[in-house]
Amino acid sequence: MRGLNKLHVGLALSILLFFALGYWLVKPKLPDQPPYLSFSADIDGTKAWKELLSTKQKAVKEWRLNWKNLPNGEAMLLVALQPVGVTKADREELLGWVRKGNDVVLFDRNPEGWGPWGTELVAESTKKSTDESTEENTKESTDESTVENTKERASVSTIRVSTDYTPAEGLLTGRVDTPYRLKPGENGRVLFEDEHGVLASRMEDGSGSITVVLTPNWMQNGTIDQESHFELIWPLFAKSWDVVWVDETHHGFGTKPGLLAVYPAWLVLASVQLGLALLLWLWLRGKRFGPVHTPRAWTVRRGDEGVHAVAAWYERLSYQHEALAHQQLFLRQLLHQRWGLSPSASALQAAEAARGRMSEAQAAQLARLLEDPPASGGSEGPRAAKQRGVSTQAFVQRTREMGEMIAYLEKE
Repeated sequence: MRGLNKLHVGLALSILLFFALGYWLVKPKLPDQPPYLSFSADIDGTKAWKELLSTKQKAVKEWRLNWKNLPNGEAMLLVALQPVGVTKADREELLGWVRKGNDVVLFDRNPEGWGPWGTELVAESTKKSTDESTEENTKESTDESTVENTKERASVSTIRVSTDYTPAEGLLTGRVDTPYRLKPGENGRVLFEDEHGVLASRMEDGSGSITVVLTPNWMQNGTIDQESHFELIWPLFAKSWDVVWVDETHHGFGTKPGLLAVYPAWLVLASVQLGLALLLWLWLRGKRFGPVHTPRAWTVRRGDEGVHAVAAWYERLSYQHEALAHQQLFLRQLLHQRWGLSPSASALQAAEAARGRMSEAQAAQLARLLEDPPASGGSEGPRAAKQRGVSTQAFVQRTREMGEMIAYLEKE
């Protein structure tokens, strides 16, 4: 028993050592995902903001289709964080969706082509330093160095907010890493700005609104709790919407709608249920499922059972001999039709005629079937035996042979 315990301990230690060495030699690495992903828990992701927003809104979902497929309705919000590859057609589709009574919050360092908003470059030197540090960060392999470089190049600015934007009091600051500032125009409402210009602006369009913010880095997991970033961005989502969509299409995670996407969900569900009900009905109403070929042994067994039942009935009424006589008469008529053999021909004459048409065994069987059936045993004479009839076993055997011979002649 002591030796067995030592063996178990040694085996357990060996397994633990194997897993420890495997983990140390081949340490799994997290996939390097793009920044601003709402499902990324990395420091450049935005999962922290999304999780908090999910506790405040009715529904927060990812949007992975083209903007032209945005759902119809109103009281919805689309949040786009530094989208890439936005075309003019995408912008027109989104603005049309806003006019129906929906809202959009766009975080983009340089929102070019967005209608009423213009941008201005406030510091050329800041832009150059930003580009140089971006190239250096691309060469770096770790996220920690990226964050450190971002902190170094982003200057801490004092943020001024509009009076009705946020209830936060005191000095608000934020790290601004973009050299651009907004020119909101006549209909644009300034939400907050720094000493260089406007950083966030909102404009009403139809029944909805679109908000542009130049500081998407404030939404990232690694920076949202720094400076006054949270206090400045959270009032953007203070309103209650039926659904908040987070755009992932322009982060490279878009999908194409399938064939069923053009139909409403209730119609697809009803069609599936109706199809299942139809299949069940056909299954219940259909024929019995089984093999196409029925084994001969099965039919012979069932045939013997039927013949036995008929034989028992004939035996009780003493009609076995009459039944066999009818079968023999039918066989003679069939020989007359097929071969031209006289119905009164003897068994030997039938056997001679059959030798040229069938095998010797079949000819002998035909001659035997044309003779009178053997009566059951006993010491009485032939007349008494005939009156007593044929035994059940002999009746069954002769009936089966007679049926096979008749079937053979009918196919000839």
